[in-house]
Amino acid sequence: MFIKLLKKHIVVILILITSTSFSQLYNKEVVAKITIEDKSEFFTFTATAENLTPSDRNLRYQFYAYKTDENNNISKSGQENRFYLKANELQVLATTTLNSNFDSKIVLLLVIYDDEKPIGQDRIEANTLDELKILIEERAKIEINSLDQTNAQDGFTINGLVIEKTLTKPGRDFYKYFGLKHYNRKIKTGKNILVEEVPGFRARTTVISVKVDGQLVWRFFSRPTRKFLEEMAETAINRVITYLQRLEQNAENSQRY
Repeated sequence: MFIKLLKKHIVVILILITSTSFSQLYNKEVVAKITIEDKSEFFTFTATAENLTPSDRNLRYQFYAYKTDENNNISKSGQENRFYLKANELQVLATTTLNSNFDSKIVLLLVIYDDEKPIGQDRIEANTLDELKILIEERAKIEINSLDQTNAQDGFTINGLVIEKTLTKPGRDFYKYFGLKHYNRKIKTGKNILVEEVPGFRARTTVISVKVDGQLVWRFFSRPTRKFLEEMAETAINRVITYLQRLEQNAENSQRY
């Protein structure tokens, strides 16, 4: 029994040491991230992967939760799988929940592999409920500080909006598909995103544009078919992510020099 318990501790320690020792080598090309949502009765942990490169990637992830009870018994749950990540795509990999009245130490670990090489990692560790809530607040502050947000006169900051200016049902449908993808990708930015529809050059046609803070990132002639509009929404959201990533990289380079 003692040997079995010792092996469990060794496995967890090795994982944590590895993720800490090489963290500076991770998240350069593909960012692994665990987001936390406090939903009163339970917490939701979402594992995501964001491709910062212009190339598609075949990858593998491991997302596990380790719980240590008062008797030092360690339980492990989670999943691992292969996935395909398009260029500049942000993808939700998996989610897990935790009851809000937990009373044990928890460690959540997300590692993304390219073949057998780890290239992205994130880790969350909390011994108590209060520690987890503090961690949520700290991560929220980091998220806000890292965003290029608009400062209001009263000192508060706000996230950008997805604004609709459409004329037809296909335009409204595209906005709906685009908005759903925007939500599922968990895009956060201080830039406003405008979905705008104007009359086309030919009769019964319109042109739909997607702009980020006034900058055009995608434009197309509309068609009243769902498949086409969903494809355009997927292309548009990828163009938006690419543009936002480029802005963030330019900002980091400016700060560095």
